[in-house]
Amino acid sequence: MTNPITPEASKPDAVIQQLNLGYNVQQDRLLLRVGLSDDTELMLWITYRVARLMWQLLNGETHLPTADSIQPDVSPASAVAQFKQEAQATESLSKMDFSTKYQPRKGIRNDGALLAIELKLSGDTVKHLDVVCLEGVTVGVNLPPALILALCNMLQLSVRESGWNIGAKVMPQPVLNADAPADELTNINKVLH
Repeated sequence: MTNPITPEASKPDAVIQQLNLGYNVQQDRLLLRVGLSDDTELMLWITYRVARLMWQLLNGETHLPTADSIQPDVSPASAVAQFKQEAQATESLSKMDFSTKYQPRKGIRNDGALLAIELKLSGDTVKHLDVVCLEGVTVGVNLPPALILALCNMLQLSVRESGWNIGAKVMPQPVLNADAPADELTNINKVLH
């Protein structure tokens, strides 16, 4: 029997305001924290196996450039189309705020972190991710494209820290020009963290 925990189910409608995904060395797991508009948060432990599954399910939606994005055996037209999609994803990422510190919420839904054991993705325009947890709880989250992009970017960065190989080979980080005007280096639209 599952107990669905969604912003719509047990509490008034709540929307995702902030995400945080980090590697915990002692647990050898990722901890996903989802800050909600009702001042609560969801906490999910993500194992290596589930992180790989999450990357496989969501990466096709993002078009994030990776170290081996374009294969040598693709046609030039396909390579150009893929490059345009990756450029658009990179531009969208540059407008998101990944520097604001995560703000812990007053309440934690389900009284603590849940261990994710299975993922199910459905939907067309707005994807719906069901995270089945060991505790018999299913967490349902709607993921618009911007949120999927942010989550995949965080997944890439967290996996780099963990040393796991989930197929998310991160492109080298660009070097900021120290001689650039300060407003070019700090002018970031704050969408989510």
